Amino acid sequence: MHSEFYTAAQNDFVLVSLDFPQGEDAKAAVPNPQRNDELQAKYGVQGFPTVMIVSATGEAYGQTGYQDLDPADYLADVVTIRDTGKKALVAVRELEAEFADAEDKVAVAVRAAGELSEMESGSPAIAGYADIVRQGMALTESRSTKIDLLRAAVMATGATEDEIKLISELDPKNEHGLMVMVVISKMNSLGSIEDLPVFVALAEKLHATGNVTANEDSRTIYVSCAFFCAQHLDDEANAKVWAQRADDLGGLDERMQEVIDDILEEATEEESDF
Repeated sequence: MHSEFYTAAQNDFVLVSLDFPQGEDAKAAVPNPQRNDELQAKYGVQGFPTVMIVSATGEAYGQTGYQDLDPADYLADVVTIRDTGKKALVAVRELEAEFADAEDKVAVAVRAAGELSEMESGSPAIAGYADIVRQGMALTESRSTKIDLLRAAVMATGATEDEIKLISELDPKNEHGLMVMVVISKMNSLGSIEDLPVFVALAEKLHATGNVTANEDSRTIYVSCAFFCAQHLDDEANAKVWAQRADDLGGLDERMQEVIDDILEEATEEESDF
């Protein structure tokens, strides 16, 4: 660690380093791998290096990673993340108190949904606001309000299994674009090959609505399904189906089109050989 950063940082922070090695010998040397895994899951760490800025009680103020900055500027950025995160968490506490005392809790949740949609990705306030939005969603009988609140929560933090079922009831024909959000949410949370069949099945439900707009999200979903079926699921038939669907959507960028063309050409060659 750079001494200029290390010396100055110790004035305001307690520095903790967790190692996530890949080699088996190195993994065996990690003192408490289970605790490391728990912290990785708790803070949603997806890549390395990740620098988390948290309170003494474990509340996350924010995160960063590698940046091409000198030590002083990097530390200044960390301090900014901490200070901004503190303010965001104060706002969450104030909103929680307002929600608890409000006679019209749904109105507070609707306002929270509007603010949630404007938050920058990674804000520590997102989880707290999303929780209030979900509480409000459970209190309203208005279908349109429930849809608006559900959209805000899913866009911010992804869909739970119960919310996926609810979306199937509220937006079975994808008229409000909720099914697209569910599939994108699932795609963004894929952690292993074992998750791929669930993602493809959700995408199939989306396609079955017959109401899929040709846009960046739908193109990404269709091309991903084609690629996953071809490369990881050993499902050449479905790879061809999804590739054709993606091709039919049109508007694919060069890289997407190349993936789709390769799958369709390989399928045509195999049919010819047969």
